[in-house]
Amino acid sequence: MLRDTDWANNPLGPVEQWPAELLAAVRTVLNSRLPVLLFWGPELIQLYNDACLANLGDKHPAAVGQSARECWREVWDDLRPAVEEIMQGRETALRFDEQLLFFARAGYLEETYQTYSFSAITDGGGSVLGIFVHNNDAVTAKVIGARRLRTLRRLGSVSTAGAGGAADACRMILDVLAGNRADVPFGSIYLLDGAAEPRLVAAFGFRAGASLPPSLGTDPVAISRVRRAATADEPLLVTGLREQFPGFYQPCGELDQTEPDESMMLPLIEHGRSRRLGVLVLGINPHRPFDADYRAFLQLVADQVSIAVTDALAFQEEHSRAEALTDLDAAKTRFFQNISHELRTPLTLLLAPLGQVLDDPAVSLPAGYRQDLLAARRAALRLQRLVDGLLEVTRGETNRLQPAIETTDLAALTADCASMFRSAVEAAGLTLVVELPDPAPQVPVDRQMWAHIVLNLLSNAVKFTLSGVITVRLALIEESPVLQVSDTGIGIPEEQQPLIFHRFHRVTQPSARTGEGAGIGLSLVADLVHAHGGTVRVDSVPGAGSTFTVTLPPVQAEQSPARPLEPPSEVAAMFLADAAQWQPPAGGDPAGGDPAGSRPPGAQPAGSGQAGAQPAGSGQARNGHILVVDDNADLRDYLVRLLTRDGWAVTPVATVDAALRHPGIPDLVLADVMLPETGGLELLRMIRSMPGSEDIPVMLLTARAGPESIVEGLELGANDYLVKPFEPVELLARVRATVELHRRRESSLTTAEDRATNLEAALGTSRNIGTAVGILMAQRKVPSDRAFDALAAASQASQRKLREVADEVILTGTLPGG
Repeated sequence: MLRDTDWANNPLGPVEQWPAELLAAVRTVLNSRLPVLLFWGPELIQLYNDACLANLGDKHPAAVGQSARECWREVWDDLRPAVEEIMQGRETALRFDEQLLFFARAGYLEETYQTYSFSAITDGGGSVLGIFVHNNDAVTAKVIGARRLRTLRRLGSVSTAGAGGAADACRMILDVLAGNRADVPFGSIYLLDGAAEPRLVAAFGFRAGASLPPSLGTDPVAISRVRRAATADEPLLVTGLREQFPGFYQPCGELDQTEPDESMMLPLIEHGRSRRLGVLVLGINPHRPFDADYRAFLQLVADQVSIAVTDALAFQEEHSRAEALTDLDAAKTRFFQNISHELRTPLTLLLAPLGQVLDDPAVSLPAGYRQDLLAARRAALRLQRLVDGLLEVTRGETNRLQPAIETTDLAALTADCASMFRSAVEAAGLTLVVELPDPAPQVPVDRQMWAHIVLNLLSNAVKFTLSGVITVRLALIEESPVLQVSDTGIGIPEEQQPLIFHRFHRVTQPSARTGEGAGIGLSLVADLVHAHGGTVRVDSVPGAGSTFTVTLPPVQAEQSPARPLEPPSEVAAMFLADAAQWQPPAGGDPAGGDPAGSRPPGAQPAGSGQAGAQPAGSGQARNGHILVVDDNADLRDYLVRLLTRDGWAVTPVATVDAALRHPGIPDLVLADVMLPETGGLELLRMIRSMPGSEDIPVMLLTARAGPESIVEGLELGANDYLVKPFEPVELLARVRATVELHRRRESSLTTAEDRATNLEAALGTSRNIGTAVGILMAQRKVPSDRAFDALAAASQASQRKLREVADEVILTGTLPGG
């Protein structure tokens, strides 16, 4: 190309006339593998090598022999000062790193970053003849790549978890993108928010009042393009923005003075799912080619936006759930407070009249009715304890437990609580050991709360200890009062131990004395201890027992004198009312089990007679025998009295194992669903699956109201299902109906079996007579009616039954007497 150029018409003149310095410079340029340009002479005529072609773009080949001023006119204002410094001899060499230059080499002004140097070419006298220009265009990709990477990093560091919502998260994201107007001249985000139409939530780079960005309120037609992008599988490229929306753009920096003409619309998809969230609209730099790298950058931006919006939505949903749970918890607390207060009035109206009737010596009651009223008072006291517990729990949840502190002889108060529980402990077959310090410590406590703590722990120990010892130990360790309540009970599974002080958490123990409980006792103990500034913990080994340790803050040396103690009898009465209901029936089975507990009711163990099947009550039962299975002593005794008065013989047991060991076949099994060991539903399964017991009528009692509970029992084969509380007359009517229907069914089955036997015999006889008639028809060549007449005549003549004559014909082949 250089040889073919008409240099004669160029300021350099014919090649033959070029000075030696120019020829040497040209050889240097052409032999270099790096991009090198040569500016020669006052006109700065340009020569270059093949390595410069990429940088020249469409300026080549016109740039050969062209003045540098003309070739690089779009950037000459940037280059001229350095060129003049070299040409005038003030500098021999200059270097520029990553200088921004807008080249017109591809049909538009292209943003480039150039690292280049100018070196003077001189003659022997030192005069400057020209300039070597060494250029490196590769830094453009490096600079732009680093700029985009910084943007992505900033997007990744934006935390939208605390944003006020998805719209706020979008605004935070666009604030980051607005810091890189070179790669993202403008941007907007539309969210679907579960609606069909996208909603504009954030934007930047638009002139106020312009037609972009479109929104539902300003341009419902243009928003259709956004709607289409929201459902598209791939990003949509939008072109022609300058013509369609002139003046929409608001420039704000050196790189973004030219109005963009293209944008990319990218769908936002929920991270980890396929739900469409909205659309991200990003402007495209008009000074950069929209190549694969640019597309990849915008897609990465969209991915970051999707993640940020997903996180914001997840946080918002979690926050909404937390607020809903807080509202629910507050409503629950208000409900417990209100219901606790409301229940105190009917409890007062129950306990006061019951006390008047039972404690008045002038009132004479039949023994059975007195037992009913005593059971009613115990049940009311138990209900009062549950109500008080709920009220204290709600106070603990709202931090309103305010102990009434006064100096107390803690050993004496603890001893009083233990002594009041001693009878319940011994009635359960356990031994109570109390160890107190001497001298007794004077401790500032709320006496009522301390009584609740001690009695709660004692009640818990009795409930879960079937045999052995319960120990109450009070000591002063490093000036801190320490209470320990230990037992030799069934213990607590290791995985359950961290949870036992949580409200409403119940440890499922198949060997407890009862399955009853609301799960508030131990949580209330923790609240009461914490109200005193103390701590409570448990150490337990399954099968070996548990130890609950309560530690109060250290006692100060000087304490005010303690006023006399008042025994906490009212509090103790409520706990004792609970414990009284855990005892096995008199003469009945304890809560333990039979190793051979798979026998159905009625299966007799080896060596057992009918002595164990004697019903409770006196006199001969007129209705039948009922087996009652319930772990609540008061309810069990009440059912015995109620059924006995109605004429039933009743055997009460506390557990499923005891029921399975019961000899004899009862007319009805009346069982509670909730039992401490195997439940009533499992007892029903056993009865229905064992030969000899599958037809025994079973009626279930439950405290769980609702059709699903009843359906569960009936599907397992229960004959009836009664929800507590029940009316006595309804219970008796259902018991009679269940037993009577069973008896009628059994009677019908027996009658049907007898009829079947008679019918089978008749059919057999009929078959023999028919065979005899057939033999006579073949023998005498007569029709069937004449053969039957002959058989009947032989029966009358011999005064024998027709069947016997027919049997002889079958045996001999002829009629008797010929």
